[in-house]
Amino acid sequence: MTDTPISLPGTPARGPSPPETTDILSVVLRAVRLSGSFLFRAEFSSPFCCAAPDSRLVAPLLVPGAKSLIFFHVVTEGRCVAEVEKHEPMVLGPGDVIALPYGDAHAIGNPAGAAPTPMSKLLPPPPWPEPPMVVHGGGGEVTRILCGFLSCDDALFSPVLTNLPRVLCVRGRERPSWLETSCRYMLEEASVHRPGGACLLGRLAELLFVEVLRRYIEETGEHEIGWLAALKDPMVGKALELIHGNLAHAWTVDALGRAIGLSRSALAERFRHLLNEPPIQYLTRWRLQTAAQLLRDTDEGIAAIAAQVGYESEPAFNRAFKRHAGEPPAAWRSGARARGRLSR
Repeated sequence: MTDTPISLPGTPARGPSPPETTDILSVVLRAVRLSGSFLFRAEFSSPFCCAAPDSRLVAPLLVPGAKSLIFFHVVTEGRCVAEVEKHEPMVLGPGDVIALPYGDAHAIGNPAGAAPTPMSKLLPPPPWPEPPMVVHGGGGEVTRILCGFLSCDDALFSPVLTNLPRVLCVRGRERPSWLETSCRYMLEEASVHRPGGACLLGRLAELLFVEVLRRYIEETGEHEIGWLAALKDPMVGKALELIHGNLAHAWTVDALGRAIGLSRSALAERFRHLLNEPPIQYLTRWRLQTAAQLLRDTDEGIAAIAAQVGYESEPAFNRAFKRHAGEPPAAWRSGARARGRLSR
């Protein structure tokens, strides 16, 4: 029997398109389940430069079981220069937010090129009963920054988190909005010690990242590539909407192309250009990501989950899942739930 997902025989025919517009970003963020945390607030004075390591080195210390983290920094006062390998230095000012979806090593300083001090030397030894305050620098111009991270549960198959830009930068001062208001609220909440503060700051971190993604999509240029650019692309964006809106449908590249008025070859070429993989590979990985979410968060049976994500049988689903995850769905479910209990 083939592993190719198809509609179940005997079930009502599914149309090739959802009845209304699919909010793909919300669907994706629910499936990968981000969890935010406020890390520390900093008061730097020029000249200064602090260097943060690759998140893979610190993730297990901050979130048990995590392999990497999404770092973010919010400049609330002053200015600084953010430097990330293979990227042009970015001058940041009040209200600006920089996020690093892959947790790359980076440095923040003023002026650019100052001798870096490892962040590990500035922070007190963990654990921290509350987010610490870091004061560092040479006594000149003051820059205040809020720093935090987000972890992502079991995004093992996600075609989304492997296709984000390595650096997301949103300019708060160019278009004041909820982003600016939330930054002020985060600063106020981080400066006082009130019941529930850590939980509130974590939720604000998650909302902040969602707003950064939304703003980045709106501001994406026509020559950029990646998943956020694909959402905005008039053709590939429609194909993604069809895929995410009706995951169990027996999609083929021909069917997707016909639905959006594009030839099979043109769709495949545009899809690969933006997302670096063919449409069916994307579809397969997203089906498995959705299945992982259902395995982790529900008690539905394996056969029912297989049907929801478009597999013709439980054995076909088991083979596909094991091929990508290294273990069958039932074993993966047990491990994911054990990891969830460990991180609480």
